[in-house]
Amino acid sequence: MNRILRSATLLIAVLALPAALHADPVSIEPTSVEIPADPGARHRQVLTIANTGSDETLSLTLIMADWTIGKSGAVALTPGGQQETSAADWARVTPGFMALAPGQSGQVIVDFVIPAKPDRSGNYRTALLASQVAPGPHGIMQRTEASSLFYFTIDPAVSAPAITGVRLTGPPDARQLEVDLSNSGNAHARLEGKIRIEGDGHPPIVLPVANLVVLEASQRTFVLPIDGELPERARVTVEFDNLFAPQVVGGMAPVRSWSAPLDTPAG
Repeated sequence: MNRILRSATLLIAVLALPAALHADPVSIEPTSVEIPADPGARHRQVLTIANTGSDETLSLTLIMADWTIGKSGAVALTPGGQQETSAADWARVTPGFMALAPGQSGQVIVDFVIPAKPDRSGNYRTALLASQVAPGPHGIMQRTEASSLFYFTIDPAVSAPAITGVRLTGPPDARQLEVDLSNSGNAHARLEGKIRIEGDGHPPIVLPVANLVVLEASQRTFVLPIDGELPERARVTVEFDNLFAPQVVGGMAPVRSWSAPLDTPAG
């Protein structure tokens, strides 16, 4: 219990600090892991953490956190063990601290024990967070961090994504396409496919989409910039496959496509 409280206190302190103004110089591979979870089972995951961009030694603390994805698609980290979907208490991290010189990498082992009697079926989540809090320019405390996201799925689980709306936004020189998505299932969806805009006067615009996650029982809006001139009387067609569909044999299922005229906003 004391370890959990210390981890939560540290994570709150880290998240309260301002982010660095440059890209974080630390990376974790793999960046995400999907794990079919049988009650009572054990799983070991080896991750590689690297100092990829700092000219100084990084002193990293390694803890488990909770995470979620907001409606805009941003990942939000919170102290482990607080969310209903949390799997942070299933994990043991070895080591809990790592010092990496410039260009150096090291391995971290996370051992998971799935409860013999989970509270429910469907998705559980946690993240390995590697972070450092140190003085930055002008003595201002800054954080350096990276995370690897874990998804656990306990049967029976259903991933049920849907396209609920598509619209054009932005001024004529900076058009964006907004795609509204929902998932009514108890397991996340991972989408890939393409968006096609076609009409008169200009070649079709094809926008590929990959690794688009929609969490269980949630909604999100996916935004894509549009390069080039839009055709006259444009029509948009969205076609996705769900690469994480645990309810079907093979684990992949098509998403019902969306096709409709694309209205151009004023201005």
